[in-house]
Amino acid sequence: MTTHRAPVENWLPWGSPSQEALVVLPEDPSGDLDFVLAGGPSRTHQPVVWLEHAHRTHEVLVALSGLLTVRAGDDVWALPPQHGLWIPAGLPHAVRAGSDSRFLTVYLAPDRSRDLGPDPVTVAVTPLLSELVLYLTSQDMPDEARHHAEQVVIHLLEPVTPSTRITVPTVEPVARIVHELLDDPGDERTLAQWARHVGLSPSTLGRVFRSASGQPFGRWRLHLRMNVAMARLSEGARVSDVADAVGYTSTSAFVAVFRRETGLTPGAFRDAARSPHNTSREDGDGGSPGRMGDTTRLAPTPRAPDLGVDRIATSHDQIA
Repeated sequence: MTTHRAPVENWLPWGSPSQEALVVLPEDPSGDLDFVLAGGPSRTHQPVVWLEHAHRTHEVLVALSGLLTVRAGDDVWALPPQHGLWIPAGLPHAVRAGSDSRFLTVYLAPDRSRDLGPDPVTVAVTPLLSELVLYLTSQDMPDEARHHAEQVVIHLLEPVTPSTRITVPTVEPVARIVHELLDDPGDERTLAQWARHVGLSPSTLGRVFRSASGQPFGRWRLHLRMNVAMARLSEGARVSDVADAVGYTSTSAFVAVFRRETGLTPGAFRDAARSPHNTSREDGDGGSPGRMGDTTRLAPTPRAPDLGVDRIATSHDQIA
């Protein structure tokens, strides 16, 4: 293991204001839900953290460029470009968008759309789905045309096999190991070495780790490393630096593993994450999953609620 690798700091800075990230307070849940779909495109110019909150609506987050990270309970999803996450109504979750991220947010009235289950699920994102969401931002669309487009969007929301979800257990001694690996994803200690570190046998630790995280230790660590790698690459880091940060002494070995897990080389992933996407029709600026800049609404009715947050605050403000 190389000795100059710096710890990955603030990869999951949930709930704590910082000098580097805007922090968004939870929304006001009052008001009627008189729509089928609402939402629109957003972009960030610096990292933004949305504190834990819940919506009365189902929510779909779609990353267009950059990286979105969503936490719900002990589970974390890293959403690279063209990946989406369906979040059921009422489920507490927090969101982090990296610097220069572009994404779509769609809210769906629970009694007028599909229910994909009680837990978040990744959904397939096609160019048609993205274009339909942008198409629905039009405010002068006939009701019949809007209804048909909404039904197509709802039909296109199909679950796919999760590939970016990891569980961050809170059960000791697994939590101790997990937090050390979150600080240094490149830590190369084996399961046997970790077992000695926490005073368990390798077989016992392996069983406890799998029970707490849902995955064998090696697979869980690989998913963590790939999530961190995606976050670093989406910020424009060099492939060799990312390989070193997540524990690969050989850049070629890292490239091979990353391509096997994601279907793209690290360089191609970085280019896709950093490239501009066509969201210029109504491109929210500095907004949030609850408020897209000036709030682009897909619902035509003026009675649709403002699905915004109370305010956006920097670390210098009083966070309550």
